[in-house]
Amino acid sequence: MLSYWLAAVRRSAVSTVLVAVVVSGAMAGVLISEDTSTWAGSLLQGTLFGLVAGAILAVAIATSNTWNARRAAARHGLPLMAEAASLPCTAEIRVPVPAGTTPYQLTDSVLCALKKVPAPRIDEVEEFTHGKLTVVCGSSSANPVRLHISIVTDRNIATVTMDARPVTTWKRLDGGASWSVLTAFEPHVSKAVQYDTDGTNIS
Repeated sequence: MLSYWLAAVRRSAVSTVLVAVVVSGAMAGVLISEDTSTWAGSLLQGTLFGLVAGAILAVAIATSNTWNARRAAARHGLPLMAEAASLPCTAEIRVPVPAGTTPYQLTDSVLCALKKVPAPRIDEVEEFTHGKLTVVCGSSSANPVRLHISIVTDRNIATVTMDARPVTTWKRLDGGASWSVLTAFEPHVSKAVQYDTDGTNIS
């Protein structure tokens, strides 16, 4: 959990630095306007105040996200990892398939498999085409996730690329929601595109 917290601090660094700069400037401006003769000391006080404000904000953001990520991971029976703080979350699966298997067949198999998973639950299917599948999970939560799955076949090899990210695209942290969805769905996707030696889909 500490590794995730540290990763969350790094992810929120840009935002907290900007806040610290704004707060420092505002505080220094107020102090200097009250007494222009002590501008150097006012500037130092403003800078220190901004640094403290930025540090408090960084700790608050990281702690809140770590708590949410811990709950999200526990909901799916997953251990919380530092990579849960990264966005977008991606994975790639390469498996042998019988010759002639089309991406559409595999996409249909994946969608059927994911619809049977009790959690995370698919709330909306945004795209379902030849080798492309996009679904939204957790629409009722504070951190809904969009999962995009792309499938291509080359002779007897299928390559599945998974990409999970917040529906709210500007977010730099989502409390581990995207990672939890991707990690929980990945084994089901892997199984859905695998075939036995006799060419039978094992899902």
